[in-house]
Amino acid sequence: MAAAPSVRGRDKDSLARFLGWFSIGLGTAKFAAPRAMCRLIGARGDGDSRSVMRLMGARELAQGVGILTRPRPAGWLWARVVGDGIDLSLLTLTALRNKEHRGRTAFAIANVLAVTVPDVLESERHRRRQGRTYPGMLMRKAVTINRPRGEVEAAWTAAAIELHRKIEQVGGHVVFSDAPGNRGTEVAVDFIDAPPAGELGAAVLKAAGSDLATELSNDLRRFKQLVETGEIVRSDSTPDGRLLADQLHQRAAQPLEEAVR
Repeated sequence: MAAAPSVRGRDKDSLARFLGWFSIGLGTAKFAAPRAMCRLIGARGDGDSRSVMRLMGARELAQGVGILTRPRPAGWLWARVVGDGIDLSLLTLTALRNKEHRGRTAFAIANVLAVTVPDVLESERHRRRQGRTYPGMLMRKAVTINRPRGEVEAAWTAAAIELHRKIEQVGGHVVFSDAPGNRGTEVAVDFIDAPPAGELGAAVLKAAGSDLATELSNDLRRFKQLVETGEIVRSDSTPDGRLLADQLHQRAAQPLEEAVR
């Protein structure tokens, strides 16, 4: 067994991740629909205003990508603060030029001010953090197998070489322990999850069902079935295990007579 992995968690907390995804969403809207966004804030949506809106969208997208891909995104968070200042200046200019739609512009200004506060607080919080950071996070996947510990350890030793290699490649560490209540043996895998492109890469891999956490969950589930029943049971509906992409197409259960109509 490999030594237990040790890695400091990424500095990003839930607020930083939210601000990153918020930038991605807002930037996409500004870049893809600049005329609609201009009208939403009280601008005319013609001439140079659409080009300016697209530039603002590109800025938001760059900030979002920077926040989501860096383990300590202090610089990108401060870029959001600067962007808030630019947005407020442009909105003030819009209010002066388009008096008939000042209500819309005032509402937009209020929204920018509302997000500026967490931007400043989160930027300052990350600025004060010290020490080296890593792109990965320490994670654990575990399964309880209804078999004695010695039998489970022997079965693990004889398991597929590919599974062992996968765990070793990510600096993984396997722990066997007696499950509480005499329910068998708990097999836990501690590993470092460091997807390419940070949070963005993790989201893409998770949607495709090829992220490391999902793969190891499916591997442990199959190992549990193999030890307990001697074979791996596959469902016709989910032959490759539980994939997020498949779950997105699921619908609520229906009575048989309605489902066949």
